[in-house]
Amino acid sequence: METSTINITDIICQAYHYIDPRLNSHGERVAYILMEMFKDKSQFSPQEKQNIFMLGLLHDIGAYKEAEIDSMLSFNQNDSLEHSVFGYLLFQTFSPLKEYANVILYHHHCNAQYYSVPISDYHRKLARILYLADRIDIFCQFNDSRHLLPFLEGYRDSIFASSDIQWFQNADSAYHILDALHSGSYRNELSKYMATLTLTEAEIHDFLLLFIFAIDFRSEYSALHTAYAVQISQKLAKELHFSGTSCKIAELSALLHNIGKISLPSFAKSSKDYDAYLKNIYSDSTQEITKKILTGNVQEPILETIHQSFSILDHWKQEKPLNFSPTPVAEVVALSCFLSNTLSLDSDLDMAHHESLLSFLHNKYRNCAMSDKILSSLERQYQQVIHEVKISCSSLSNTYKHMMNEYHSLNVVLLHYNQKYL
Repeated sequence: METSTINITDIICQAYHYIDPRLNSHGERVAYILMEMFKDKSQFSPQEKQNIFMLGLLHDIGAYKEAEIDSMLSFNQNDSLEHSVFGYLLFQTFSPLKEYANVILYHHHCNAQYYSVPISDYHRKLARILYLADRIDIFCQFNDSRHLLPFLEGYRDSIFASSDIQWFQNADSAYHILDALHSGSYRNELSKYMATLTLTEAEIHDFLLLFIFAIDFRSEYSALHTAYAVQISQKLAKELHFSGTSCKIAELSALLHNIGKISLPSFAKSSKDYDAYLKNIYSDSTQEITKKILTGNVQEPILETIHQSFSILDHWKQEKPLNFSPTPVAEVVALSCFLSNTLSLDSDLDMAHHESLLSFLHNKYRNCAMSDKILSSLERQYQQVIHEVKISCSSLSNTYKHMMNEYHSLNVVLLHYNQKYL
């Protein structure tokens, strides 16, 4: 099983529906506007057009705070940029389009250069066009599109370049962009284009990581949550001599099993918050959102593995016998999730903890009438597995700390600019 069997663009579109109702389909509409504006531009290669489309789809990858989203949806041109900073750092770190990260940073009010991050004339132009497409969509969501041109005219040559406004007008005349957005027919054209995207398996994997860590990196307590689960599932699958296909199912299931947590409005700021956060992650509603996001976009074995792993965790919680026979892969993913939750709370987990932890799990297995063959295998290799997982995740932990330091530094620059000039 390859990562290329995952429909990454549809997963992104589906998942964005759950961040905030006001952002529903915003990214895909911006991507559509860009797609139509660049359609006849022969000076841009098909690969460049695809990259620009993905920028449009993901330009608000750093948005999750309610106050920040309020600002994004306002028509104050001196809008907040925190989500641009977070999105820039995520793009720079995980995206297969790292070279475009500065476009994300400058895509709001992008004519003002707050930061020392270098940007070429080419990327500056893309940031300007991305901002225009963003404002067009936001305006049309709250206003009659017949009033769009007077709105753009009010900012001609101050916020929006005359040539860019004319570019959009020409594209709209040719392809009826505003009509398609208003009627919803743009979705058909969008689907057709997304079906033609040529993404490598490595690019799909990187876009998945970008999206998952955009969720996990919102809190230090959840930063390594998915990474721990993926690494533990890989180590256990290897110890159990799973086939290549089963190993891949375990890895992808662990990677995607909690994507529904994108819908959660708040994130852990303390260990006490993290307990409540975990309860929300494993609630029926969050699991249902995960199912809705992934159905039709991943192969059935991944969906079934995630479903069974959630069921195992639920039976462990309630200490009631399993009423089905789980696959070994699903059991490994359930164990990986459980250990990930524990590691996220206690990163110093080591041999001093393992006896009570494994005794706790054996008790769960007993009460749930489960065979402990896989658990016994983990018990024999526990110290090695946890040690290797910590090593594997240590670089990601350093990446998180570095990102957050840079995030705070860049926001200090923004705060200074706002106080001095606005």
